[in-house]
Amino acid sequence: MLEAVDQPVEAGPPSDWQVASSFARLTGDFWRGRTAGRAWFWSLSLAGAIILSVFANVTVNRWNGWFFDALEKKDGESALIAMAVFPVLVLIAAGLGVVILISRETFQVHWRAHVTARLADGWIGERRFYRLVLSGYEPANPEYRIADDVRWATEPVVDFAIGLLSAVITAVTFIGILWSIGGSLGVEAHGVHFVIPAYMVLAAIIYAVLVSGLITWVGRPLPRLIAARNEGEARLRFSLMRIRDHGETIALSRAETGERRAVAVTYDTLVARWLAMIRQRARLTWITNGSGALVPVVPLLLAAPKYLSGAMSLGDVVQVAAAFVAVQNAFNWVLDNFMRIAEWLASARRVDELAQALRAIEAGAAESDIAILASEDGGVRLDELTLTDRDGRTLLADFSTALPAGATLHVAGELGHGKAALIQAVAGLWPWGRGAVALPEQALIAVLPQHLHLSEGSLRVALDPIGGHSDEEVAEVLRHYGLSGLVPQIDLARDWDKALTTGDRQRLALARAELARPDILVLDEATSGLETEAALDLLSRLRAARPEAVMLLIGQSPGFPEAADHHLVMRRAGGVARIASAEPARQARPAEAGGRRPPSVHQPSNGAPPC
Repeated sequence: MLEAVDQPVEAGPPSDWQVASSFARLTGDFWRGRTAGRAWFWSLSLAGAIILSVFANVTVNRWNGWFFDALEKKDGESALIAMAVFPVLVLIAAGLGVVILISRETFQVHWRAHVTARLADGWIGERRFYRLVLSGYEPANPEYRIADDVRWATEPVVDFAIGLLSAVITAVTFIGILWSIGGSLGVEAHGVHFVIPAYMVLAAIIYAVLVSGLITWVGRPLPRLIAARNEGEARLRFSLMRIRDHGETIALSRAETGERRAVAVTYDTLVARWLAMIRQRARLTWITNGSGALVPVVPLLLAAPKYLSGAMSLGDVVQVAAAFVAVQNAFNWVLDNFMRIAEWLASARRVDELAQALRAIEAGAAESDIAILASEDGGVRLDELTLTDRDGRTLLADFSTALPAGATLHVAGELGHGKAALIQAVAGLWPWGRGAVALPEQALIAVLPQHLHLSEGSLRVALDPIGGHSDEEVAEVLRHYGLSGLVPQIDLARDWDKALTTGDRQRLALARAELARPDILVLDEATSGLETEAALDLLSRLRAARPEAVMLLIGQSPGFPEAADHHLVMRRAGGVARIASAEPARQARPAEAGGRRPPSVHQPSNGAPPC
């Protein structure tokens, strides 16, 4: 679960610095708690390998001076010794490169796994994925942010840390070489002689500051453009997934032309965003390519006067040139990584938006005026429950009822959006409104929707997701709910959501509810795909299995009126659902063994006539 923060969700888009700070707070607990040992081991291994690698590069730089001085002096013995030492330096440098690779990528995998697990738990836990949809806080494509943006937001940070540490050590070390070998430069202008101390160091710093400042100024719009491009990519993927998910409806209604037009509009928007980003990158390329061509030449031009005067040897010139390029690369770390930093900021912003939305959900739930109480008699009680949408519009007004353990209430009439809000309020999902919902303490609630969603996998997992039931129990419940033909396929992995008809999915939902043994059952049009006789048989079977459970039958599905012993009829006025009447229970045929209790009289607490 994500930790709460003191600050509310910001009204405007946060700055790049705020995004980076928020991302650090979100992901920094990798170095604390049970993952701390692993995090620190790979962090220190990586840092140690980088430091040794920089010193290996310094050694190679000094080898250049040694070798070229030997060539200039025609010292064959010294040159041969240098040539013999070089393979050892290469072997050491290659080995350090392997250590850096293993440490870096292992660290990236573990860090990404930690952040992904944290966000996924926050999104899936407490049914926040659904509460986000209800709240309107949901950012676009949260699943894409967890699957892809977390990778793009964590992996580059490790590379940035490597580059930054290496750049700092490189700059300090090679500036020392420039200082000691380059020395000062005497210049005479208009008869005045003056000395520029550490002129190679000053030249390297001035050059790096100018180029980095220019890159930063020209590239400021890039993070925003990259974020817009990534959002466009996600929208295109979502549009295509939507066509696949609703393929049957689109094909039967011949609506493919409209869908194709919508995809074309989405893609045109994406193309425009890509082109805007390309134009901005082209401006940056002028600077990066120009600087790349100048960097190797500038130190040679600066060192030429001292070499021609004999103040520098050829080895000194080669060493100074290599040191100048190394310092330049270190100072121009931002230049070299500007695109990656911009892309990282875009991904970190998307991850942060999801985390902020999840925090907002928790804050909204904590501030809800709907009290969730513990009932004293094991039943369900709704006291003056008024439900609104997130904009404050009333959906359901002054709903009150009290159901003892074992009661079955049928709620019919014109509920509209109020029906969904009522179901979600009983399930503890609806945050807007006022009143109270009293439920049995530690009650297990099962909501059976009209269209049951089944994840890909075996039928056993779909029927018994938590486990704990024997093969015989699972097979028996399938047979009792008219699904005997599925018993041989119980361990077959396939897309059961598409393989089963609506009626069979509804039978499976009732069977799953029996295995789950809930204390409260909320059926939302859960028998719409069945005939009345079959629906009554199945509802009677479920009631026999859970005689003390409270059942709420919401909607006009077959069997609902006959199976209930309490009835409420809702009417809508001005878009608001209210209790219009409480009808007496209809006489239904007796249930099977362990069947329903005889109809009882129920007095709703809002003063409506007895049921």
